[in-house]
Amino acid sequence: MNKYLNPKNYIRFIISKLFSLVSPLIKLWEDKQIKKYASMPLKHQPVFIIGAPRTGSTILYQTITNQLDVLYIDNLVCNFHRNLFFGFWLSSKFFGQKAHNCFDSDHGDTKGLHSPSECGAFWYRWLPKERHFIDYDDINDTMVKEIRDEITSVINYFDKPLVFKNLNAGQRVRLLQKCFPNGKFIFVKREPIFTAQSILKAKRKLKIDDNQFWSVMPKNSNDLEKLSAYEQIVSQIYFIEKQIVDNFKEFKELKLYTINYNEIENKYCEYKDFITTKEKQDFKKAHIVLTEKISLNEKEVKLFSKEIQQFNWINYDK
Repeated sequence: MNKYLNPKNYIRFIISKLFSLVSPLIKLWEDKQIKKYASMPLKHQPVFIIGAPRTGSTILYQTITNQLDVLYIDNLVCNFHRNLFFGFWLSSKFFGQKAHNCFDSDHGDTKGLHSPSECGAFWYRWLPKERHFIDYDDINDTMVKEIRDEITSVINYFDKPLVFKNLNAGQRVRLLQKCFPNGKFIFVKREPIFTAQSILKAKRKLKIDDNQFWSVMPKNSNDLEKLSAYEQIVSQIYFIEKQIVDNFKEFKELKLYTINYNEIENKYCEYKDFITTKEKQDFKKAHIVLTEKISLNEKEVKLFSKEIQQFNWINYDK
C-alpha cells in the first residue's frame, strides 16, 4: 500500500502531534525528577548495541530485553521521546516487569507498545538526520549534559542498566564516550558475504534501487554513494565496522564485547554477565534459529566475494 494512502500513517502523525503538544507540560514535572536522579552517581553503565545493519542485532536486542532485568526503550516510551523519563515511568506503570515476548521485526521495527524500539527520534533531538557520523566538532557541552542527564536519571530511578539498540550509535562513539566514559558496547558482527546478501535483499524487499544507499551511513557515505551496488554494500559494511574498531583503539576505557551472528544463541550467558547478573522472573525464552544460506545467484556471489577480498576484515587497516 502507498504510504500516503495508509491510514495508520495518519494516525501515527496525529498521535505524534498530540504528544508534542503535551510535552512542555510533562517537562515541568519531568525536569524535577531528572535533576534529582541525574545528580546521583551513575548506578549502572548504559549498554549500546552497535554494528553494521543485517548482522543479527535486532534478535540480540530482543533476547536481551526480554530475558534480562534491564531497561529498554519500548514503543510506548518512544512515543514520548521528547520526555524520556516520563515515557519510562509510564511504561513501568502499564507493563511492570512483564516480558515483551516479541521476537519478530521488520528491518528493526516491531509491533506492540511494549516491544523494543530503536527510537531514532530520541537521538535526533540533538543529532542531524542527514548523516550519522558524529565528530568532535559536532559535540557541545549542552548536548553532552542533556543526553547524560536524561539517561542517568532513568538508570538511577529504576536501578537497572539501560540497553540501546540504534546502529547509528556505532558512528557516534566519540559523543557517547563524552557522555559515558565507561559505557558498555556490544559489537555484533557477521560473515561479510551474508551481511552483504541480507542488505541487498532488504533493499529489494523495500523496493529500493540496488545502487541507492540504505541504512547506517559511515563518515565516507557520500563517496560510497557513487559506487556500484556490490562495491557500495561491501564498503558500507567495512567502513561502519572500521569506524567502530578505530574508536575502541582510541577509547580503551570503554568496555567492548564482540559477538558474531552465529554465537548469539550459544553465548547468552556471556553477554548476560557483561550486562547484568539478573534475569526477569517470568519470560518466554527466545527460541533463536539463525541460518546462514546463500540465496543469491552465482554471478552476484562472485561480485560480492571480489569486493570482500579487497579489505582486511581482521585489522581494518585499509
